[in-house]
Amino acid sequence: MSKLKKQDDEKLIEMITKAADDKQAINIKTLDVRKISNLLDYIILCSAESQPQLRAIEKEIDKSLRSNRIKGLRWQGLANSGWIVLDLGSIVVHVMGIREREYYNLEELWSSQAVVHHY
Repeated sequence: MSKLKKQDDEKLIEMITKAADDKQAINIKTLDVRKISNLLDYIILCSAESQPQLRAIEKEIDKSLRSNRIKGLRWQGLANSGWIVLDLGSIVVHVMGIREREYYNLEELWSSQAVVHHY
């Protein structure tokens, strides 16, 4: 997949968060980590109450991105692990089970210096 242009990030974030919200993802947040990371610009986090919901969120995000001609999408992880990740280069999406999100607490790792956007 080619690198996404920076001006496309806002559109992608909106697409991803809307798709997650359409499948009733819980506690959707975008962390702006541009000031503290050289590897990525944004982290999108959301939670699911069950494996079927986790898969539904993944599929809805995937469908939305593909319908907007975003190619080369590769999800890592399995729904039954409670955590799947999509790396889009400047944006990384984490769809997690509630317990997994509480346990790993990625917000705590990043949000002390990141700008947090709630949806």
